[in-house]
Amino acid sequence: MDAKTNTKLYYDTNEVAEIVGCEASALRFWETKFPQLNPKRDARNRRRYTETDIEIVKKIMHQTGKQGRTIKGAREQLRRKEDAQMMIYKLSRVRQFLAELRDNL
Repeated sequence: MDAKTNTKLYYDTNEVAEIVGCEASALRFWETKFPQLNPKRDARNRRRYTETDIEIVKKIMHQTGKQGRTIKGAREQLRRKEDAQMMIYKLSRVRQFLAELRDNL
């Protein structure tokens, strides 16, 4: 992303579509198929995407485009990656706890 995009907290659907190079209708479709993609809504019920949402869109595009996965396959792959990241986080917390325990003995 360019320097301008890093200054905003929220982006509307058309801005995100332009940033990632897809149609706005694809974003709305993916929102219904991927629970990971859940942009906030403002008072006027317009979608407001964050940087994190944009990264998820890029992952979806990579999985469905470059990797050639179906929607179902891409959804499963993203879920597996999230599960793996959570497991790594939990294991690092256990490691930290054990290191502190060792240091206190």
